[in-house]
Amino acid sequence: GPLGVRLAAALAEAAADLLTDPAIGRLKECEADGCVMVFLPAHPRRRWCSPARCGNRARVARYYQRHNTVREPKP
Repeated sequence: GPLGVRLAAALAEAAADLLTDPAIGRLKECEADGCVMVFLPAHPRRRWCSPARCGNRARVARYYQRHNTVREPKP
């Protein structure tokens, strides 16, 4: 229907804008396991598409790994 056509046109226009923008060289893939998103980082050290979603999951997993591993007793 007309809504689908307008949506497809808007998406095509946004894709064309992105592909012709010099910033395309800055596109990064999200580093989160299983995430297929790409993003334009606002900061060069940004690692995830969404700090609130993928970044939080990675931080929680890292915390869990640090605090729930079996540690050898110190002599």
